[in-house]
Amino acid sequence: MTTPATASFSWCHDASLEDALCALYLDHVSADYISHSELQGERADAPGKWRADLPQVIRGEIRAALSHDWAHGDSSLLAVARHGELLVGMALVSIDTRQRAARSFAALDDLVLLPAVRGSGTGSALVEWVASELRSHGIARLFLECGVHNLAAQQFFKGRGFEQVSVVMLRELDGAGGADYA
Repeated sequence: MTTPATASFSWCHDASLEDALCALYLDHVSADYISHSELQGERADAPGKWRADLPQVIRGEIRAALSHDWAHGDSSLLAVARHGELLVGMALVSIDTRQRAARSFAALDDLVLLPAVRGSGTGSALVEWVASELRSHGIARLFLECGVHNLAAQQFFKGRGFEQVSVVMLRELDGAGGADYA
């Protein structure tokens, strides 16, 4: 594939890319990708288990993000990475609009790349582009989370200056999984 010098990045509002963006996500994330936000939201039923309606959920999230932009103060944005006309990556970003934290922040909810560009620098460049865009809009912090078994992603993000600030734990209370603590 090409080098990151040929990659371009932009916020995406092109509804005609909805199918391609959904396919990019659905075809290139494994169950190891699941972290607590997928469990707290509509994406996953259990650690390591996506919901059966994941395609519809992702389509809805992508459709909503495609219609959002900075000018309207929206909280969900979608960035894309392209090599020429080829869509090679995407980043879903949530902006904190409550503004109750000590410092303004956003969350990098998803970063998905085609396997052919992983290791080329495109992912790093996309993360840096998103960070620069956020900084230019007064955002001071960028959070993200990784699934506990998604070790490659954890290493990738550590290499880009992200630091672990917490450990999220889960205890099933309805006997749906894990040990039964009596």
